[in-house]
Amino acid sequence: SKECVLYRLGAQESINERVLLKPCDKVDVSHLQNAADYASIASNNESLQSIEDTMKTWIKQMEQVLAESEQIRREADNIGPRAELEYWKKRMTKFNFLLDQIKGADVKGVLTILQTAKSKLIQQWKLLDGKITDAANEAKDNVRYLYTLEKFCEPLYNSDPVGMLDSIPGLINAVRMIHSISRYYNTSERMTSLFVKITNQMITTCKNYVTNNYTETIWSQEQSILISKLRDCIKLNDEYQRNFQLTKTKLAQTPNERPFDFSEMYIFGKFDSFQRRCEKIIDMFTTMNMYQHLQDSKIE
Repeated sequence: SKECVLYRLGAQESINERVLLKPCDKVDVSHLQNAADYASIASNNESLQSIEDTMKTWIKQMEQVLAESEQIRREADNIGPRAELEYWKKRMTKFNFLLDQIKGADVKGVLTILQTAKSKLIQQWKLLDGKITDAANEAKDNVRYLYTLEKFCEPLYNSDPVGMLDSIPGLINAVRMIHSISRYYNTSERMTSLFVKITNQMITTCKNYVTNNYTETIWSQEQSILISKLRDCIKLNDEYQRNFQLTKTKLAQTPNERPFDFSEMYIFGKFDSFQRRCEKIIDMFTTMNMYQHLQDSKIE
C-alpha cells in the first residue's frame, strides 16, 4: 500500500541520515585492559597524537550533526501533522545511533587514554556529548507525545469534512495535553506550527472532497451537491475554530494551566481564505440561478 511504501522510504531515509564515527584505526584500543595499558599509549607521543587526531575528527562530526539539526527546517507550506512525527522520528534515529557509538568500547578507550594524558580535548568532548544526549532526549520525548496525536489525526487523512467533525474535540484536547505536559515540545513556535499542519491537512481533505479527488470540477457536478459540499467545508472551519476557542477560554480560567497564546491569524488564516472562496462560489451559483429565470421570461 501507499502507506507501507512511505513508511519504507522514511525508514530508508533514517538509515541514510545516520552518522558513523570514523574508526580508530591507527591504535587498537580494544585490547587495552588496565591502567598501565592506557598509560603506555598516553606516554607514547606518536600513539597519543593519533588518538587525539581521531578525537578531533569525532568532535568535527558531532559539531556537524548539531549544526545541521539547528538549521531552519525547509518544509512545503501544505504538509500535514504526520510530517511532524516523521521529522522527529528521523531525528531520534539519528541521535540514538550516535549515542550508541559514544557509549561503545572504542570511544570509551580513546577517552580513557586522553584522560590519562590530561588532554585539553576532554572538556570539548564532554560539552558535545551533553548536547548530543540532550538532542536525543528531546527527539525521544517529542516522538512519544506526537504519537498520542496519531489516532486523532487519522480522520484528517482518511475521512471527509463531515466525518472529521466528531474527532475535532479529541484532537484539540490531545494538542492541549502536549502543550501542558511535554518537556520540550511545548514552545509557542512548535505548537503553532503543529496547528498550522493540522489546518493544512483539513484544507487538503476539503479540496479532495469538493473535487472527488480532483476528478471533477465545480462545473461538472450537480449544483445542489456541490453547494452542500462547500457548506460542509465551511462548517468544518467553524467547528475547528469554535473548539479551539472553547479550549482557549477554559485554559485561561484554570489556574496553573498554560494558556493557548498562539497566533490565530497564522493558524486559521489559510482556512479562512479557503472558506471565503467557498462562499464566493456559493454566491456565484445563487446569482446565476436567480438570473436563470430571465431566460424563461416571455417579456420582450
